[in-house]
Amino acid sequence: MRKVIGFKISVRFKEIQRRAKKAKVDLAALSLGDVELQALADEVLKAAKPAVVFDTFSQSDPEQTLLSPMPGLAYSLVLATLGEGYVKLEAAKPELSAAWPLVREHALEETVRFATALLEDEAKTEACELSPISPLGAPETLEAAVKKLDGSKIGVSLVEGRLAPSASAACSLSWLSKSKAKGKQK
Repeated sequence: MRKVIGFKISVRFKEIQRRAKKAKVDLAALSLGDVELQALADEVLKAAKPAVVFDTFSQSDPEQTLLSPMPGLAYSLVLATLGEGYVKLEAAKPELSAAWPLVREHALEETVRFATALLEDEAKTEACELSPISPLGAPETLEAAVKKLDGSKIGVSLVEGRLAPSASAACSLSWLSKSKAKGKQK
């Protein structure tokens, strides 16, 4: 099991704008122009303390059918959080309640991407590739993931079927063997 705390993530205001447009959230109505959105992104980076804990489990693991997105040679679990500082920042600015889910989702994706990049490097050395990320959301899968990865190491627990702090996520990836390309017959 590996744990990484306090690494750098990037929260880009252009990405938040893109997500807002897609979700039909009017940032202008929230007084969030480019300058204000950049200031908010900077605040998020100061308040957040990203942390991940992740591990890879063999095919024979008894919980593979519950936690693995597809059968493979192995699977990896990732538990990520932005920390309590981020949650306090959200609570301190309730007037931005329409924008917070967009910011949280973007920052959590960046946090998960950090861990999956490390897992991809590991998979390459084993001649494997990773499946697409499968978010875990059902209470029983979240409970299994928090227990298996010992979420307390990064301050994550399960409360009423949800991850706490609220700015946390869990996901799973399967390890698949790389298919070898066949050369043309001469």
